[in-house]
Amino acid sequence: MMKNYKDFIESNNSITTSSSSSSSSSCSSSSGGCSNCGNNNNNNNKDGNCGNCPNTNKNNTNVNLNSKIMNNSSNSNIFYSKNKNNRNHIAICNKITIDVAVLCQEYTTIEKMCDDHIINLDEIEITKDLFQCIFYPYYENFGINKNTICNNCSYAEYISFLPEYRTVNGKKFYLLEEIISNIESDLNISRNCFTVESLVELTNEIISINSLCDLNCCSVLSSLTWCNILEIIKNYSIINENCGCTSDPSVSSSASVSSSASVSVSSSSSYAKEPIIPICVISVIFKTPTPGVKNTIVRFNYRITDL
Repeated sequence: MMKNYKDFIESNNSITTSSSSSSSSSCSSSSGGCSNCGNNNNNNNKDGNCGNCPNTNKNNTNVNLNSKIMNNSSNSNIFYSKNKNNRNHIAICNKITIDVAVLCQEYTTIEKMCDDHIINLDEIEITKDLFQCIFYPYYENFGINKNTICNNCSYAEYISFLPEYRTVNGKKFYLLEEIISNIESDLNISRNCFTVESLVELTNEIISINSLCDLNCCSVLSSLTWCNILEIIKNYSIINENCGCTSDPSVSSSASVSSSASVSVSSSSSYAKEPIIPICVISVIFKTPTPGVKNTIVRFNYRITDL
């Protein structure tokens, strides 16, 4: 019984094997037919295979599948390459700006003096040590030591209002006449229309001011320190050296320092590469409570020759 069952299994295997061999050999041995199935019809393609052959369809399916896999792989490589090249771009696009805080620093209100009468006296040549001795006797803060300066006649030419020392464009300067003329201009009336009492009082007040020492001792409104002035001059000197301009004797370069005593610095030219010549300006403001009368500002221009 077992022997017969074994013989039956072997017999079936041999039949299956021979059938498969026969089918394969018949497809390959048929002349003029399909190389896979041996069918002889007019539907053979350029490879010699018929369109109805299942093996051909299977092979075509495998080829198409392999082609798709290769295309997908190629597209994946291209996508990766693009992403790799654009990684920096993506990082930049991802940046965000966050406003964290806002700080503020207030500074002094700037008042205009466009309507004031400004008188610029001719330059007064002075050395740095002498200027410091007169206006910065305590080195750092602005001030005039009246006990030393006002009692020494050698300083008169530097601090006096008198016409023998002060000029405007080469012409003698008269403080009283300038102030009265400005009042006439502002009020649009002649001095003959002033009351005698007010004109006499005004004359006495102005005539008594012969020098800076005669001003009110508390008249300093604002000023720079001596160190600040030196620092400003130094900064303008560095700018002048680095401007890259050629030297031109016809163009002057200067800086001005003003004080009412208020002090500021400005450079009048950026074309000449020459040493900075500081002009330290001390401004004196004459004001009156009379309605409609503008301030008269007299500016002492000190040209420091050894800085």
